[in-house]
Amino acid sequence: MQTPLQAPASNGLCRNRTQRLGRQAFSFPRTVPQRFSAPSQTPPVLLIRSEVLAAAGKLDNLSLFGESTSSLLGGAPVVEKKKVSLKDAVMAVPLLSEAGMDYTALRNYLADSEFRKAEDETRALLIQLAGEGSIKRNWVYFTEVKNISVTDFQTMDNLWKAASNGKFGYSVQKEIWLQNTKRWPKFFKQIDWTTGENNNYRKWPMEFNYSLDAPRGHLPLTNALRGTQLFQAIMEHPAFEAKAKKSIDEKAAEAATSTLKLF
Repeated sequence: MQTPLQAPASNGLCRNRTQRLGRQAFSFPRTVPQRFSAPSQTPPVLLIRSEVLAAAGKLDNLSLFGESTSSLLGGAPVVEKKKVSLKDAVMAVPLLSEAGMDYTALRNYLADSEFRKAEDETRALLIQLAGEGSIKRNWVYFTEVKNISVTDFQTMDNLWKAASNGKFGYSVQKEIWLQNTKRWPKFFKQIDWTTGENNNYRKWPMEFNYSLDAPRGHLPLTNALRGTQLFQAIMEHPAFEAKAKKSIDEKAAEAATSTLKLF
């Protein structure tokens, strides 16, 4: 019997080779690391690191927000306020009056720090503002204080405060009066209107201090020899009432109302 022909051994080798080539055709190429030809050449990673460090050194001298950090707060650049002289502050006070009173003389005296003359002018203005009765007798009775408007009282007070950098004025005196729980002896002692252990009133006008060296609240003067009713009427005048603080609920309600107006 004739033996069947066997396939040459080379056919099996070709088949195995073809399979290996097929697998290589569908496999991802290997990453072959690059080698540097010259040992002195700096690797790319080191080059990048040195460039980053150089750039960081330049950023140290730069501001991320320009010349001012005000952009963080959403406002304009902070500008230092120029110091305003007392005279300029006095001249900037509006001379408002509901009674048609002229406060030019009082303003000029205070602008020149002539507190003695300003004190006399203030007393004369109060007499005029209080009404006909005070004009006839040349002094103000405590029940007549209510005849003086809030606007006129505040104009005089603002002039005194501006001329003294907040040291003199009726509102300043009221603040001290309340701090002393409305006790007149302690109040008069603090503003230096009385002397000695018996708290004797200073003699008017020579024993009072008409300068910025005087204690806080020393000026303007109010005659208290006939009692404290006149001074108390001035202290309790609506012109010097502190504005009441709004509650959280009131503030929230106002905010909600203003928001609704936008729509």
